[in-house]
Amino acid sequence: MEKGRVTIFALTECPHCKRAKGALTKRGIPYQEISLSTHPSKRTDMLSLADRLSVPQVFFNEKHIGGADETLALLEKWDEEGLYPTALERYQKEVESQSGPTDPRLAIPTTPPVVEKPPPPRNESEDMIKLPGADGQTVTVFEIIKTLIKKMPCKDRSYRLKTYKNSFKGSEGVKFFMMHYGLSDVKEAVSFGQMLQKRKILDHVTMDHDFDNNDNFFRIQPYMKPKVLNSFRVWVDRVESDAMALLNRLNKLMGSIISKATDGNGYVDYLAAAEDEKYFTFEENVCELQGVSMASMDDKTKLAFGINLYNLMIKYAFIKHGIPNSDLARGSFYNGVSFNIGGTVLSFHDLENGILRGNKKPPYQPTVKFLRGDPRLKLVLSKPDPRIHFGLNCGAKSCPPVKKFTVDAIEEELRIVALAFCEQSDNVIVDDDKCELHLSTILNWYQSDFAESKSALPKAVVNYLRGDSKEKLQKMIESKKDIKVKY
Repeated sequence: MEKGRVTIFALTECPHCKRAKGALTKRGIPYQEISLSTHPSKRTDMLSLADRLSVPQVFFNEKHIGGADETLALLEKWDEEGLYPTALERYQKEVESQSGPTDPRLAIPTTPPVVEKPPPPRNESEDMIKLPGADGQTVTVFEIIKTLIKKMPCKDRSYRLKTYKNSFKGSEGVKFFMMHYGLSDVKEAVSFGQMLQKRKILDHVTMDHDFDNNDNFFRIQPYMKPKVLNSFRVWVDRVESDAMALLNRLNKLMGSIISKATDGNGYVDYLAAAEDEKYFTFEENVCELQGVSMASMDDKTKLAFGINLYNLMIKYAFIKHGIPNSDLARGSFYNGVSFNIGGTVLSFHDLENGILRGNKKPPYQPTVKFLRGDPRLKLVLSKPDPRIHFGLNCGAKSCPPVKKFTVDAIEEELRIVALAFCEQSDNVIVDDDKCELHLSTILNWYQSDFAESKSALPKAVVNYLRGDSKEKLQKMIESKKDIKVKY
């Protein structure tokens, strides 16, 4: 007889999954995980067992406990009741000693995990830098930028009432090259600096002076455009032809960084994430997006790519610039922090309101993002889908079981995230006694995406509900009574 066990349906990068697993681990309670990241086909099993679309979903043998909140509440109740000296002993008596789950939907997958195709090889021979000195050693652009970031004496400097952040004088650069590479000839150090400038590894702060042994201010490439996230380097290497595959690899790398910086309570230490050695690798790899053209994508590809891009870049921005904590800071963050996609610089508002929403006015803004003549108008989706709001940067108490949107299944994936969002009581409550519909403020901010008026929202929202909530709201609509919509 198989021993009883705890089974968790989870996603690799889900902080709420980590919170549930951390609570079990803290008490020494073992569990087995069914990863929807490596075995996405198990999503159907989870839905049929739990009748829920969000993760984590936790089972004690075949008993469904719920998500992270329900699991923590149960474990804390065990702690308070003190029926056994420890929660582990209670688990051993009440769960492990029983027969394990026999339902095949709770079986741990034995099939190989989904494997992403490897990236095409880099043109590393063309990406090498010959270091000064007698030995003629070569390093990659990535390695030399990393060295300059860590060791070049950069600081904020002022000239004619203007501050140039993270800059160094040409003379300081020459001194650094001479000391770091053991050079005795100033001309050799200047020549090396000029070569780095030609290779776009450093440049003058206003890009109008050649590197020399003087007091002009220079910057390393990552500091040239600090508000543009993926500007660690100028990308001159090959560009992956499959933009979705590129984003998937970047998401996987970011996921490993975030996961390592997430504690047992699901909180992410973004300062620790910035110190992760993999973060430097991500900083370089994400620059490949400078060569990806959204203009050549059809609408379905652009939709899936755009959602994945937004969710990746928001994590990147939190690491690089911190989380905005005021209305003013949020406005500056979503309008000011940007990314270079195929030579087009986009802010978060540009991507969401300009492209994904079909160039509609952002909430509380007087005009659309892209005005007449803006070349970015060619990137706008012709038929925007309001369900994007359920897929962008999940910040709820649980996560929908879709972290990677795909071109082929985007309709089904948007259906799932819409249902998952609307089944959470924080987002939608149907009160049939008072004939009220309580909605997340997201549906207030973007009401025009869902319905022509506030009174038309119930008919729109009912399409995203399941079970009792759907039945109640449908009856309210059919009754012809005035439904009070509250946020």
